[in-house]
Amino acid sequence: MTALLTGTIMLSLLHGLIPSHWLPVLALKEKFGWEGIKTVRIAAMAALAHSLSTFLLGVFLGLFSLSLSEKLHSYTRWVIPTLLISIGIYFVIQHHRHHHFHIVEKQKLEKAGAAQVVTLLVFTMFLSPCLEIEAYFLMAGTHGFPMILAVGLLYTIVSVLGITFWVFLAQKGLHRFNWHKLEHNAGLISGGILILTGIISFFTD
Repeated sequence: MTALLTGTIMLSLLHGLIPSHWLPVLALKEKFGWEGIKTVRIAAMAALAHSLSTFLLGVFLGLFSLSLSEKLHSYTRWVIPTLLISIGIYFVIQHHRHHHFHIVEKQKLEKAGAAQVVTLLVFTMFLSPCLEIEAYFLMAGTHGFPMILAVGLLYTIVSVLGITFWVFLAQKGLHRFNWHKLEHNAGLISGGILILTGIISFFTD
């Protein structure tokens, strides 16, 4: 259980750092001349939409996992840790193929008018749930529904605060840094966290 919560926090923190979650908001701020507080508010709305879709999908997967764990002891003991490791390996492979995650289509957003851009941004973020964290919802399902909610709330709070905080800081000049390296390595780091959690889960309840 400790590995589950620790892994959730680590992935959620990384999630908030991924530039593709907040750099488009800064580009739109410059295009439309939004004030700082409005930019932060819009970033929070987009982050909430993104987290909501992740949460809803996660609850569904967690309940499915819960139903299996009640019937199959081997599912809890062997299948979930193996699944975590497998998903982690997948994201590591994706890293080496240079695939990024959750890319908001900034060009489409920039073509929209000021009245449409917020809705389009929020809708786009809602349709791109964080797939990495879903593995933890599956694992949470083996510990019962309260743990599913705990993982969901923990992820949502950390991610939304993280994305909003980085938008706030970026307005101070951090967006001038080259964030491509972090973006490129996000899949590798996520995969490593999932693999480590899976390995630890083999030796813990």
